[in-house]
Amino acid sequence: MTRACKKKLQRPQRGLTLVELVVALALGAVILTSIWKAWSLLGLHSADPLVARQQLAVAQSLLREIELQPLPGTAASAATAGRTGYASITDYNGLAMTGIKDAEGNTIAGLEAYGAAITVSAMALQGVPINQGWWVGITVTGPGGEQLTMGQWRSVR
Repeated sequence: MTRACKKKLQRPQRGLTLVELVVALALGAVILTSIWKAWSLLGLHSADPLVARQQLAVAQSLLREIELQPLPGTAASAATAGRTGYASITDYNGLAMTGIKDAEGNTIAGLEAYGAAITVSAMALQGVPINQGWWVGITVTGPGGEQLTMGQWRSVR
């Protein structure tokens, strides 16, 4: 071999070939597309923390309102129209709201897209007879159809 040929063989390679560049760009595009799809999917299926907190606040507020009501059979007067006139916790059974309303029936600003459904049913639990125990269940629906369910058991004893 001649000296010129040896120098050509020993010279380090500089730069990229066109094929290497295209492969690197294609691989980068596949990786970025995968990351973007995963991020988008995560965003679609994650709960909005503000909506979840508002749902929890609505459910807790309604449970507290119901806690203040007397148990069936202990009410002093009959029920009247509106929640302000409810005479016992069983008056809440079947209550459904589209747009969260206060006890007087006024829609609460910012909660128009929410809904709530309340069930009150007689239930026995650990030695408490069925006519002395009640399960109060509240389901709050968010603007996107997300649901939060909360319940409480009440008894005479």
